[in-house]
Amino acid sequence: MTDRPIARLRGVSKLYGTTRALDDVSLEFAPGTIVGVLGPNGSGKTTLLGHLPGLLLPTSGTVETFGVPAARLGDAELARIGYVSQEPRLPEWMTVGETVEFVRAGRTRWDAALATRLLADFGLDPGRGVDALSPGLRQRLAILIAVAPRPDLLILDEPAASLDPVARHDFLRLLMELIQEEERTILISSHVLSDVEKVVDTVLLINGGQVHCHQPLDELRETYHRVDVTAVGADLPSPLPLPGLLTVTGDRRRAMAVCGHVPRHQVEAAARALGVEAKVRGLEFEEIYRLIATSDGRKV
Repeated sequence: MTDRPIARLRGVSKLYGTTRALDDVSLEFAPGTIVGVLGPNGSGKTTLLGHLPGLLLPTSGTVETFGVPAARLGDAELARIGYVSQEPRLPEWMTVGETVEFVRAGRTRWDAALATRLLADFGLDPGRGVDALSPGLRQRLAILIAVAPRPDLLILDEPAASLDPVARHDFLRLLMELIQEEERTILISSHVLSDVEKVVDTVLLINGGQVHCHQPLDELRETYHRVDVTAVGADLPSPLPLPGLLTVTGDRRRAMAVCGHVPRHQVEAAARALGVEAKVRGLEFEEIYRLIATSDGRKV
């Protein structure tokens, strides 16, 4: 596996009039990683993802994909990228089968067996016109033509937004299959955190056009903790002298604290030193996401 990043952004800002969709973003995406791109609506996720295949160009800064400036990606580089948007643009005048054949042409790594299987699994009729497809079927077709070429970089912007629960389950199963190929880099944005949590190894949280968090999911889980404390004898000190203290609720006898950006053993040691009853547990991913997404802008 090469050490060269699949994609690199340096000081990237993107302005739409006076709106700053991206604000001085610098990132690298390593080969073989599965990145969950998270953030509230309007946070800059779609704008960020659109820069990697050159669909969008930065107002300032630089973007490179496969070591090539994104604005100058050629056919060879573009053939290595699969892209699925929340509202895919597909050729309305073609049938499903014609669309698949059109995309297949020139794709030297096209996996015909996978395409055939997905046509059946996704319930796509090759003879049906694209213009007659429901939003969910259109999304399935977009997924098929993005993954069948076996891309090195797969960009999925809310790929399951139009899928019903059964189809979303099938899509996640497909994603797990694709992840087994270690060289492939996958970026997936989704509002369904439970889906993201199942498949990603790295979390990228963007809000207000700025990166608030970019780190391995396991590492993130290990540095956010809930601490339930109960006074023994004297009242609890105020404020609680716990490392990485983010929030506290409760009273002078019982309280629940949340600590972040700190290893668990440090929190446990500080709790013991208080001479109180304390239980420390990790936070659920959704709780961590909420804390970072509503933070005061501190980057993790």
